[in-house]
Amino acid sequence: MRKSIKTEAIVLTKKNLLGRDLLLVLFTKEAGKVKVLAKGVKKITSRRSPHIQSGNLIEVWLHRKKDIYHLDQSKLISGFTLIKQNSVKIDLVYRFFFILDRLLPEEEKEMVIFSASKRFLVELSNDPDFNQEKLNSYINRVLRLLGYTKEDLHSNELLPFIEEIIREKIPAFVI
Repeated sequence: MRKSIKTEAIVLTKKNLLGRDLLLVLFTKEAGKVKVLAKGVKKITSRRSPHIQSGNLIEVWLHRKKDIYHLDQSKLISGFTLIKQNSVKIDLVYRFFFILDRLLPEEEKEMVIFSASKRFLVELSNDPDFNQEKLNSYINRVLRLLGYTKEDLHSNELLPFIEEIIREKIPAFVI
């Protein structure tokens, strides 16, 4: 386990902590899904704050202190603004991120799933006809790559199957 890393990351979730800090869940190219403490990012003068919105693709510099990564620097690669202007697409991206967050193991490098997740964001951003069926194909791919299934599940089987794995209900509207 390296002490410092520079890597691409997708911001899956962020949670407010006391003071000016956030706890982020990032899906990184180099380290897989990691929890990251972002100290001081809620300050009005923080340059990192705009980069760490859910759904952004960023380049991050992280260092490990004790048992958690800390955010040193971040640089925005893409904010996928076309997704964030469409409420249907926002719902699709949050549903995908919710499922990824629950299924991915922590600190396990998952290069193929990371690449598929980037493709998902690019396709969702660029395709005006992106729909639930296309989201299901990405979710099926993640399930296959993680070893949960050998073949694609039908849309009516997919969410109940995932809910059984993660032992919780997938919110209908995650925002």
